[in-house]
Amino acid sequence: MNLTSTLGALLAGLGLFFIGVRGLSANLVPLAGRRARAAFAAAMRGPVSIAFSGMAAGLLTQSSIAVSWIVLGFVRAGVLAEGPAFMAPTWSNVGAALLPLLVAVNTDLAAEFVIGMVGFAIYFRLDRTDRLRHGLEAALGAAMLLFGMHIVAGLVGQLRETMTQDHLLLLAQHAPWLLALIGAGLALATQSSSVAAALSVAMVSAGLLAVPGALPMIAGANIASVLTNLARLRVEGIPGRIVFTLQAVQKLAGSLLLAAAVAAVALMPGEFTAGRWFGMAGGAQIAVLFMLAQLAGGLVTAGVSRPVAGVVRRLTPADEAGSLSKPEFLLNEALSDPTAALDLAMRELARLAARLPLLLEHVRAEPAPAVPSAKNLRNAGNALSAAITEYLTGLLDHQPHRDALGTALLLQSAAGNAGALHEALAAIAEAAPEATGLPTAGRLIEALHALMSVVADYAQSQGAEDPDFVLDLLGSRDRLMEELRNRLTQTGSATPGMLDALFRMTILFERVLWLAGRLVVEIRQAHRALADG
Repeated sequence: MNLTSTLGALLAGLGLFFIGVRGLSANLVPLAGRRARAAFAAAMRGPVSIAFSGMAAGLLTQSSIAVSWIVLGFVRAGVLAEGPAFMAPTWSNVGAALLPLLVAVNTDLAAEFVIGMVGFAIYFRLDRTDRLRHGLEAALGAAMLLFGMHIVAGLVGQLRETMTQDHLLLLAQHAPWLLALIGAGLALATQSSSVAAALSVAMVSAGLLAVPGALPMIAGANIASVLTNLARLRVEGIPGRIVFTLQAVQKLAGSLLLAAAVAAVALMPGEFTAGRWFGMAGGAQIAVLFMLAQLAGGLVTAGVSRPVAGVVRRLTPADEAGSLSKPEFLLNEALSDPTAALDLAMRELARLAARLPLLLEHVRAEPAPAVPSAKNLRNAGNALSAAITEYLTGLLDHQPHRDALGTALLLQSAAGNAGALHEALAAIAEAAPEATGLPTAGRLIEALHALMSVVADYAQSQGAEDPDFVLDLLGSRDRLMEELRNRLTQTGSATPGMLDALFRMTILFERVLWLAGRLVVEIRQAHRALADG
């Protein structure tokens, strides 16, 4: 086999490995289901349980980012309290570090059997339920990543001879900085230091690298993860910044331990030969060192989590408009699980609808000064409505079953109506100052604020409550509009500008009631569809 064929087969093995990693994590998240997620939230009640829950979640998802979004969603929903729960994503890095250990174990035969059995099951359509399908695809992902490493290991001998002849391998072995850059590049490309460490383990196991050469690689991968977590801070609010800063601290502490190991190798190379540690092979030594680095980093971070969170809070500038427009529940990793994705979209819609009465707060007789301005609420509402619609479009791209398809379309329509309500209410708030001094305008604002409060309360129930009372209130707009028109004819002392503003408010008032009625009906229908599903 020539060099081109060898490189082609090597790329195929790496491709199988990456597909396997992605397939494993993408199918284990929906496979967990609602009950597992609820159990995950219920288990996080103390430092020890948070540590074990985070490690279990990292092992299952192979993604600290997915665990971060899940925990942030629980915190924002009030399911978990801020503070200790923010450590769960940090501990998930320890669970994800089990991937290199898995690669260090020779499971080629098991991987071949799993690929064969899953192939037969898929071909003969034995995956009749979503849960069984996710289970089979998760098993296939695990088998593919192991089989990909098996292919890579089989080709390393030929590749090693070529690199030795060209002095490339010798150069890399004597240039720790180059190996560290390679490790950092792998971690940045895959967005996972665990994947980079797993590749390092495979290289050591196959003889392409020795333990002293692989140590700078995993140290570089760990340092790159520090940068990856810090890069997320600019798009996060305070809770997200705390979560990703804690992970950056953990990775930094682990990197210091790995750097110490690199220095120890330079001073005592004989201690890091294969079989020196309890008979462990070189690949297993690298996997254990990487795991110990994550564990040590987690312990250090647990000890400084409170002061770190305090510093983040003090240094985070207030950004009212930005924080209002960011989704809190929409998790892209849940798109492969229609039930979970629809539930998250419903929660985000309820959060959006809860702001409806706030749009009128500053034009009431006794305004609340702490409420954001109507302009900021309107802009944030439009952005959040668009985010919900885009999220549900992503769900539709996954071709969910018919019931989920109908529910997604209902929620898309409801999100559009919620955004239109923000526009109409903001327009009323904009016109209200021009009608100041007219009692009718003040009564219109107070009546509309009361109605929107009822709609917001109903939305907060996510359609679980009986909507008849809300719809009765909104359905009486004919009587309300007649009273408003009568009052318009009795405002003889008003200026033309005041009357024009009041007239625009009445037109918008009727539109708001119509949109709110549609929103309530759509939330109710979506709730029924989710309950039946």
